[in-house]
Amino acid sequence: MNTPIYSRPYPRTLSLGAASVEICPMTAANAGAFGRFIQGMPEHDLLFVRRDIRHPKVIAAWMDALEHRRFVSLAAWEDDAIVGCAAIVVDSLSWSPQVGELRLLVAPTWRGRGLGRALIQESFAVALSLGLEKLTAQMTVDQHAAIALFEELGFRAEAVLRNHVKDREGNAHDMALLSHDVAEVQARMHTYGVQEALDR
Repeated sequence: MNTPIYSRPYPRTLSLGAASVEICPMTAANAGAFGRFIQGMPEHDLLFVRRDIRHPKVIAAWMDALEHRRFVSLAAWEDDAIVGCAAIVVDSLSWSPQVGELRLLVAPTWRGRGLGRALIQESFAVALSLGLEKLTAQMTVDQHAAIALFEELGFRAEAVLRNHVKDREGNAHDMALLSHDVAEVQARMHTYGVQEALDR
């Protein structure tokens, strides 16, 4: 992946109700804070990630991928703690280099406060700067609030992958695959202007 050119300046401070967060690109230097953030996430929320990201080796691999620009990630900070993150994973050597997989995680205490929406909107800007044409997202079908949020922002269901993942107890879960046409976001940006389109 080429070095991304962000279409928006970072860090950015966003006010969400009575609190605020600072959003900026995640780097390998954030490994410790990221590890603490992941340890506070419910296991069920991590099933869409292909590996158990709570494992130190997986976290190290994640940081290495960031360091070598194999994907791009934004982190939301409250003081010195990460409270949410979004990552866009692109395989430039695959048959789908125009497609990015969007991964979103929000701390339980920050849900329902608009942080997930803000991170998805920021990710649209990153996807455009990377020249992507399509974003996909995966989550278990029982994550109703997350699916509703993605659909509200223009994602549409493409498939349900039956018994696609198993948790540590061996229980199988169906995975929903959603996608969004990034060109639609581009068209909105030209029509309404960058800020208005991203704030919708």
